[in-house]
Amino acid sequence: MNTEIEENIKEKIKLDKAYVNYHKIIDKNLPYKFSYLDEWTLKKSKRLLEETELIENKQESKFRTYSRGTIIKVDFGVGLGSEMSQVHFAIVLNNYDNPKNNILTVIPLTSKKSDFNLNLGGLVIEKLIEKVKKEIVNIGINEELSIKKSIDEAKIKKLSTLLSYYKSNVKNTYACCSLITTISKTRIFQPINEYDIIGREKCSSEVMDKIDNEILQRFTKNNLTKLGK
Repeated sequence: MNTEIEENIKEKIKLDKAYVNYHKIIDKNLPYKFSYLDEWTLKKSKRLLEETELIENKQESKFRTYSRGTIIKVDFGVGLGSEMSQVHFAIVLNNYDNPKNNILTVIPLTSKKSDFNLNLGGLVIEKLIEKVKKEIVNIGINEELSIKKSIDEAKIKKLSTLLSYYKSNVKNTYACCSLITTISKTRIFQPINEYDIIGREKCSSEVMDKIDNEILQRFTKNNLTKLGK
């Protein structure tokens, strides 16, 4: 038998075994990340297929760029052990980014208190809510023309959707400093609508300073005080 054909058969057998394993996991009906396994496996396979098509067509992708401190929403998938899993907000840590770069280093955010997580209070989600409320107020000031008013009503509806979504996430925010990771930009969610500020809004310098200090203390022998900050 042709060696290439043999290798192809072996690869498919491995995939079949993986398929059986996934079914065993789902049959256990376990909660948390395991209940998300089917959705994530399908999503990941689609992303990988899109990647292969780009390679086959020799197409070079250009990606959206993100500034340091930008708040994004990420699908971390199903990780092994205590790795970050499922959907969470995250903060971009890269100092630089460019359209050819497909990866970002991020710090995941959670609402769960832990000795391993940095308490950011309401500094992240509350800021997003303030931005949306401000936009709604600005529309209210400019409702003099009936035509403009009808346009604004549609905008208000979309902004109200955002406001409801972010209000449902109003809890103390914790940065998972021990789970800093590098992700593909294809894991990042698109904005809910054109007025969504996720992916555009950046954390305050206060938040970033707290994160920087925590990272230095956890992963280096220096801290901001020693560095003269």
